[in-house]
Order: sequence, then C-alpha cells, then structure tokens
Amino acid sequence: MDLMRYLGRPWSPEHDCADLVVDVAREQLGVQVALPGRAASQRGRDAQVQALAGALCVPVDRPAEGDVVLMRVVGRRRDVGHHVGVWCQPAGHGPHVLHCAAGAGTCLHAVADLAERGYEVTGVYRWQVET
Repeated sequence: MDLMRYLGRPWSPEHDCADLVVDVAREQLGVQVALPGRAASQRGRDAQVQALAGALCVPVDRPAEGDVVLMRVVGRRRDVGHHVGVWCQPAGHGPHVLHCAAGAGTCLHAVADLAERGYEVTGVYRWQVET
C-alpha cells in the first residue's frame, strides 16, 4: 500500500480528513464509500460519525494498514471523535496515522506523538463494506 503518495495534499473545506480516508479506501483498498453530506452542527456531525462507525466499519483491537483511525481533540468531552485518519506503518517505523488537518494539509504522525499534537485516538476501525 502506497500511503506516502498522499503526503502534502492540502486541506480545504471541500477536501478534509474524511475525504482523505475515502480516497485511500477507494484507491488503495478498492472500497467504495459514500459519505453523507456534512451536518450543519457539531452534534449532527457526532451523530453521523457514530452511525457511520457502526454501518461502514467495525472496531478492531489489532490495527492493520489502511484501517480508519478515529480521533478527537485532546481535552474535548465528546465521546465521539470527529477527526479521522488512516493507520499505517512505514517500513522500519512504528505505527503512524496519515491524516489531513486544517493548516497542515495531509501529514503523517506517529501514534505515540498524537497527544502532543493535540489528538487522542478514540478507536480504530476496519471497513466492512463489500469490495
């Protein structure tokens, strides 16, 4: 899986973290995912994330390359994360997350370093849709 080719892609309101995850699913895993339109409120977005996590993905205990990583901003009281990325393990390195954030674009961070970057992992999921 060639996830490094996504590095440096810019973030925009039309191409955010969810769009990156959908691109990787389609281009690298052959999984077609259609996300609903973005909800107007944070509560609505949280509800969408919860529904999609159950409908499209199943939680996993042992992440593999290409799995979806659900994150939230450190210190937020929400039960649901609202930032997503892709689990990857570059050759010779520990686990990382490829994600797209405002102000940074598509970047790669070690899972162990996510907290100092302001994120905490709330779950890792594997696509369960038919390919």
